[in-house]
Amino acid sequence: MRILFFSPYFYPYTSGITTYPFKLLSNLSRKHQVTIITFKHNNKLLDKETVNQIKIIRIPYWFKISKGFISPQSVICFIKNIRNSDLVILNIPNFEGILLALISKLYKIKIISIFHCLVFSDHSLVSKIITSFLNVSIYLQLSFSQVIVGYTQDYVNSTWVGKIFNKKIKIILPPIEIKNTMQQETQLNVSLRNNDIVIGYAGRIATEKGLEYLIRAIQKIKKTKNNTRLLLAGPYGKEVAGEMLYYQRIIESLNNSRVSYQMLGNLEGNNLINFYKSISVLVLPSINQTEAFGMVQAEAMLCGTPVIASDLPGVRIPIQLTNMGIITPPKDANAIAKAIIIVIKKHTRYTNETLIANAKSIFDINKTYKFYENLLTTL
Repeated sequence: MRILFFSPYFYPYTSGITTYPFKLLSNLSRKHQVTIITFKHNNKLLDKETVNQIKIIRIPYWFKISKGFISPQSVICFIKNIRNSDLVILNIPNFEGILLALISKLYKIKIISIFHCLVFSDHSLVSKIITSFLNVSIYLQLSFSQVIVGYTQDYVNSTWVGKIFNKKIKIILPPIEIKNTMQQETQLNVSLRNNDIVIGYAGRIATEKGLEYLIRAIQKIKKTKNNTRLLLAGPYGKEVAGEMLYYQRIIESLNNSRVSYQMLGNLEGNNLINFYKSISVLVLPSINQTEAFGMVQAEAMLCGTPVIASDLPGVRIPIQLTNMGIITPPKDANAIAKAIIIVIKKHTRYTNETLIANAKSIFDINKTYKFYENLLTTL
């Protein structure tokens, strides 16, 4: 099958909505011809390249509005590639994909939409206007789709997408895999003492992640346990589209709070495994439904690391499935602090061989791959 996939951001940009399709399409490319259309979000990237047998085409753009791209050139690229495609997969949320959805409809090409999340903006008028246009585009793309694939029923049911498009929706956990690589990698540079309480965070430094509440929680813990440290893994600053101001606020907050921290940047392979094994607990203090699952939770669990996550639709599911952590109310630094202390004191309650084996069964990536292969055969 000739598959055409569209996402405004794609490899090597790192986020949940790029990591998911990269793993999925790398697997599908073993049997199918896969072409990616995305935008050249970094001028250093090649216009065209092949990675894991995936053909990647990066379209130039005129300018950006928030995290979106204005690119009249995309229409020509869409038309040129749709003619040689049997199936279109749209990565939702996006604004720009509406053009490809319309063209696909005209050419009678079937569409699958991977529904990651909705975008929840701040209360400013400009943000509300941008979000309104984005939601209209998402609605139309989903309307043209034959199938919509969501992460969890919990998240889908909490959104207007689940209410309007319930009959089109199929649910499968995202493709999650963490394994040792055969290649020699630079050892993770983390200096820890045996008595350190090491709290980990993995993910982009972005507004919806609620890092300010984790910082406040650590401040509370430090009053009695001064050996508390914070390790942050994942892209930050200029590596995260539209989040520079938030990143600067977080750095200022970290420095003012005198929390001992280390930013490790984007980690892969053995370095990522070493990170998870270096921390006492992973905390995902998300504050809104732009966060729909938090794949880093499952990665941590597969490495035997317990998790604390916010009680949000979708985000609470990994802990509910595995019992490897504690769910706390969003924006509640006191609850996060208490949960951290409980997990550290009762560590074996939240991580042991039985729980880890269960997590490996639940988050078996082959189940996700098989789901998509079956889906392609039934379209």
